[in-house]
Amino acid sequence: MNLVMFDMDGTLTDTFSLDENCYVLAIEQALGLTAVVTDWESYPHASSSYCLEAIVLHARGHAPTAAESRAVQQRMILLMEDLYRRHGRGTAEIPGAAACLAALQAAGYAVAIASGDWEATGRHKLSSARIPCAGLPAAFCEASHVRTEIMRASLARASAHHGGAQFERIVYVGDGAWDVRACRELGWPLIGVGRGAHGERLRRLGATQVIADYQPLDPFLAALSQATAPAHPA
Repeated sequence: MNLVMFDMDGTLTDTFSLDENCYVLAIEQALGLTAVVTDWESYPHASSSYCLEAIVLHARGHAPTAAESRAVQQRMILLMEDLYRRHGRGTAEIPGAAACLAALQAAGYAVAIASGDWEATGRHKLSSARIPCAGLPAAFCEASHVRTEIMRASLARASAHHGGAQFERIVYVGDGAWDVRACRELGWPLIGVGRGAHGERLRRLGATQVIADYQPLDPFLAALSQATAPAHPA
């Protein structure tokens, strides 16, 4: 059996600007912190929990408490729901993502999710975008700050979900520079998701297969068979 593991933000859900605004605003409203650095690639680990820890540590000299973390997550969900109610702006799928997951499972692939989001905010976004994730093995940033460890946790859960399966091939699907670096470290084949300049950047970083979205599905299926682990950029 082969496993296809998906990142979430920018890979299954089209929410980057919405997420960033709600994440920053949630920190401001829940914790009273401003001047948040939003160059996410400047953070050693691109996870919601790690970025919050770095932001609070810089501002207050100590890591956030569990209650503060929960407050930010709850506020973020409320902000996303409020945007949808007031402006009709909410989490959307990357075109064809839901159909892609369904098609892979129907074809006998194992499917899993590995996200740097918190589980509460991540599942809220997946549900809002109508991504069929109920019952899928998944790991979020509660598993680790480190992207490779989140991916390993998702792999372990996928194996357990399929009766201790040892997968013949694992392909990861992601849209970030951190996804490229993680797949290079693990030696996992990668399909990058990005259009235009973003897609070209993923190629320059080492992704050998890049798609804009999942419509039509055939280019994704071709990339699935051709994907290799990212090469080091020239």
